[in-house]
Amino acid sequence: MVGSILIIGDQNKHGQELKDALKRETNFASHLVSKNAISISAIVEKEPDLILMNPKQTYFEIMDLYYSIKKEPQIQDTPIILLMDESEMKSADLPSGIQEVLYRPLRIAEALVRINHLFKRIHKVDQKNILQRGKLSIDITKYEVRIGEKKIDLTFTEFELLKFLCGNPGTVFTREVLLNKVWGYEYYGGTRTVDVHIRRLRSKIEGKSATFIETVRNIGYKFISEE
Repeated sequence: MVGSILIIGDQNKHGQELKDALKRETNFASHLVSKNAISISAIVEKEPDLILMNPKQTYFEIMDLYYSIKKEPQIQDTPIILLMDESEMKSADLPSGIQEVLYRPLRIAEALVRINHLFKRIHKVDQKNILQRGKLSIDITKYEVRIGEKKIDLTFTEFELLKFLCGNPGTVFTREVLLNKVWGYEYYGGTRTVDVHIRRLRSKIEGKSATFIETVRNIGYKFISEE
């Protein structure tokens, strides 16, 4: 699965329903944790792609958590979605770092659409659900990869791995992070699995004139555009 959402707040009906819907309807890995049961360091360790704050706290407590997140370099650019009562929104002065606001009572179908749109905007997926990097194109809906006009046959995991790296060009990921992001938090296989899949993926998409994945010695891998 590609993409992870951390839902922070009371483990109430809204949070649980959204977590279940994300698992059922999307490719996101979603985790629901109580604000009192998670620390900022734990949020950093999970490295979520999106953070959804579903609090019952006061406005000041919400902002305290928000600014704590923004102080951490590793997660300060992580988009934040806030779930709140519409009546609270009328008097709230929300910072620009909050990308979306969902209202209670939560409408699950609308929430899924808005979360998906936000994720696509972050990862620069176009209106046709295609990631384009040089001659490499990834059709997310059709699960197709092409180099120019040539269609490349990938396994599901190879596709998910390429999609994740391609969606984050220039960012170096350790093998442990790739295991979490692509195979899922519940995968307990060794990091050697990542090396094997990277090697197979490279053999299929790269050649003498095209390099997309770079090995960063003693760290992991990153995606580089063909240009």
